[in-house]
Amino acid sequence: MRQIKVLLAFLLLTSSTLQEGEKLLLEDKPQEARLKLEAALNENPKNEKIYLYLGIIYEQLNDPERSIQVLRRGLSIAKKHKDLIYYNIGNNFFRQEEYTLAVEMYSKAVEVNLQFDDAYLNRANSRLELENYSGARDDYIQYLQLAPSSPQREQIEELIRLLSGIIKDAELKKQEELEKQKALLNEVLNSLKNASEDTRNLSAGSEEIEEDYEEIDIAD
Repeated sequence: MRQIKVLLAFLLLTSSTLQEGEKLLLEDKPQEARLKLEAALNENPKNEKIYLYLGIIYEQLNDPERSIQVLRRGLSIAKKHKDLIYYNIGNNFFRQEEYTLAVEMYSKAVEVNLQFDDAYLNRANSRLELENYSGARDDYIQYLQLAPSSPQREQIEELIRLLSGIIKDAELKKQEELEKQKALLNEVLNSLKNASEDTRNLSAGSEEIEEDYEEIDIAD
């Protein structure tokens, strides 16, 4: 009976610490949330949500290396949130301008979750940086199919149009026209980046926090 009481007290402590960390993260207090969630991770290292939350926090605190490290640790136990973990690793690589690695992580995210629209969008942006124009165009098309009401739809449709022109000009070896298309492409891409900069890194993760915050109980 005493062992049961001790276990119950431990579970209550873990749940309370995690809930406090989630609340602070939602309140945009990453430093305070970090302390709570690091404590929660020590108490329960098999809870994959904590690795995801800490990865997001370290990214907010401009520590991408630490973010990648903790997210990779989370992959070893992840079941429910593996797509989000891969996605956030990709975001960190993108910020470090490691676009090939970013593409790899976003690809793993969509392998786990074929409906993960933001992963297609970020993979498209990464492929664009690598001048993989055909792959980028395909990803933008897939993104709009999954997110037809995207507020960035008009810009992305323009990117698709320009990419189609670039691909065609490259095939026909029209160098002058190709350079003009690339210049226009960069203008639209910069506009797209500015529009999505505040939400790209947290869009999927923050939704997950709100959902889990409502559902959390002693079993977590």
